[in-house]
Amino acid sequence: MRCFEETRELAVSAKTMFDVVMDIDRYPEFLPWVAQAKILSRTGDELTAELTAELGGRHYPFQTVDRFIPGKIIEIRLLKGPFRFLESVWTFEDLTAERCRVHFSIEFEFKSMMLDLVASPLFATACRSMVHAFENRAVLLSGESKR
Repeated sequence: MRCFEETRELAVSAKTMFDVVMDIDRYPEFLPWVAQAKILSRTGDELTAELTAELGGRHYPFQTVDRFIPGKIIEIRLLKGPFRFLESVWTFEDLTAERCRVHFSIEFEFKSMMLDLVASPLFATACRSMVHAFENRAVLLSGESKR
């Protein structure tokens, strides 16, 4: 199983970062490894999403159930797809009105050994760039909203 974890202080509010992470339909605009993304259903504090990861020229669709507390936490668990296991957690903590601490963790393993050998290094690289990509998106959007 592969794991990645990162905690960073960012120059945006926790609400802004939370909103960017929850804007799943827009992932293909700023996450280079996401070919498609859409919310399938949403009720209260839970949603079901389908993403298609593009890794090494191949497409891997998967579905997750995401449970959340607005502005605070998002827990993501695999429903179906090429993974044997996939869990991720985002936490958001305001430090000031315009700064927050974000923690991101992910654990995953592909179903087949061959797919794990080929796709895991690519997906791990994507995971390592995840917080930075979301931060860039949040800074861009918060700059646009201040105009």
